[in-house]
Amino acid sequence: MLYKSLHIITKVSANLVCKLLGQPSISNLETQLHDKHIQIQQLEEQERALYRVISKIRASLELETIFRTATKETCKLLRVERIAVYRFYENWGGEFVSDFEFAETGWDDVEKLGKNTVWSDSYLQEHQGGRYRNNETLVASDVYVAGLSQCHLEILEQFHIRAYATAPIFVGKKLWGVLAAYQHSQPHEWKQLEIQFLSQIAIQLGFAVKQAEFLAQAEQKAAELYKANQQQDILFNLVAEIRESLNLDILFKTTVREIRKALRSDRVSIFRFDLKSNYTSGQFVSENVLPDYDSTIAIKVKDHCFGEKYAVAYQQGRMQILSDVHQAGLKDCHLQLLEQFQIKAQIIAPLMKGKILWGLLCVQQCRCSREWETSEIQFIRQLAAQFNVALEHSELLEQSRSQANQLAQTNHALELANSQLEKISKLDALTQIANRHCFDEFLEQEWNRLKLSENYLSLIMFDIDYFKDYNDSYGHLAGDECLIQVARAAQSVLKRPTDLLARYGGEEFIVILPNTNESGAIKVTKLIQKSIQELKIAHKKKDNFQYFVTVSLGVAIQRPTDKSSAQDLINAADKALYKAKDQGRNRWVCAAKL
Repeated sequence: MLYKSLHIITKVSANLVCKLLGQPSISNLETQLHDKHIQIQQLEEQERALYRVISKIRASLELETIFRTATKETCKLLRVERIAVYRFYENWGGEFVSDFEFAETGWDDVEKLGKNTVWSDSYLQEHQGGRYRNNETLVASDVYVAGLSQCHLEILEQFHIRAYATAPIFVGKKLWGVLAAYQHSQPHEWKQLEIQFLSQIAIQLGFAVKQAEFLAQAEQKAAELYKANQQQDILFNLVAEIRESLNLDILFKTTVREIRKALRSDRVSIFRFDLKSNYTSGQFVSENVLPDYDSTIAIKVKDHCFGEKYAVAYQQGRMQILSDVHQAGLKDCHLQLLEQFQIKAQIIAPLMKGKILWGLLCVQQCRCSREWETSEIQFIRQLAAQFNVALEHSELLEQSRSQANQLAQTNHALELANSQLEKISKLDALTQIANRHCFDEFLEQEWNRLKLSENYLSLIMFDIDYFKDYNDSYGHLAGDECLIQVARAAQSVLKRPTDLLARYGGEEFIVILPNTNESGAIKVTKLIQKSIQELKIAHKKKDNFQYFVTVSLGVAIQRPTDKSSAQDLINAADKALYKAKDQGRNRWVCAAKL
């Protein structure tokens, strides 16, 4: 205890001396030392985390696996909601690569940046990568206070991005893309350690892309001895898949990937014509390309010479084989088009949909010219022929789906018609309220239901007083109109969807009131009587005494049981109605509870 007191006194004295000398106090130094210790721990944790990620990156030689691993691990280590990879095109536009994205649960289905989402930033295009070319990061803790342009902010809002940190990915000295961390739910204050970590991962991804490039080159050289057998195997598998697959999108991706691997080419793509342009324009709809070269996806191509000079030849089965595009005697416009896509050599095979030239299968060499072997040309010819079958199948499938949709629509129309017929069968043709058949069904249903709950079921039976005299005086057409007005007036009183008004026969009507006791039934009875009186439908009896149409009403209330029946309730209401008539009409009588 004494030692503790002396320690405190010594510490206080030392702090006082430090203050007098203008030096930091012991407490301040301890706090700084503690903060420094925490910072060192965070740096050590970051280094360990970085080592784990780098180890996983280097454990794989497959670029897609590397990126998927890196984005997943980075997302979890930074505790952010999404990590994505943006790849630049040659024109400094770009796209988010679908296979390289990872999002935490809850954000993986919200406006995915993947699926090769094209995001062409005009600023990046104008400045050829902007600050990323200087290997700088770009950070926004809250996009709404970062001073962004409106067009940039609208793009971010489209994908629910509230905060972001981005770091450039360099392959050698070339700016290849951007590694991006996103926060969707709220702003995020990015720490310097987080930004450093993101930048270090981006550097490692650049190394991985370069490594993938070296690997691709090595694969080209190492597989020469096995090429012929591999091509035959791939052709066999692709033919089987083409004949079985019904999804053209998947078929396109599989085809271009397997052809590029089989021929060790730099790019394989599928080009589709815009048939309305008479073969003067179209675009690439699928591709597999080495990381060194630009993507052709989403780039529209216009060639005004093609429709006039080449379309007919391709329709007849012609293939274009160019070993060196600069030695092929091509026109300048055609050569410029090939140079746009870095093409040095290529094989082009027509893709037919029936008798129509649908598109082109393009196998391209971008690194250098290439002497295409006879086996390679035959391989492409055979594959294009099988692809034509797939396109024809897709047309038949589309027709089949269209017929199925028409059949479904027809069945739906029949169901609606049957439903309408059933509805009509339960309505009284004149008054458009429920008919006797509908009443019988509904009463039986409610009787059985209320028998289980032991609640009340009430009936109100009423008919128009002296209706025969009315018909005799005014005619049957006027009598029909009178019935219609009485039905409408009574219907207007019923507010619950469970209540039912039905025409029981002739001028007689009946009301079913489920879950209604005596006081409730009498209240509705009085309202029905009043609503019909307020119609003021003129009526004169045989003695020519002028008065208005009235009704007599009988009410019956009962708790349904196994020992009673719905008919008992109807009989009671009927007796009460006739009692009201005997007492002079234009009144209601309630039967004793059954």
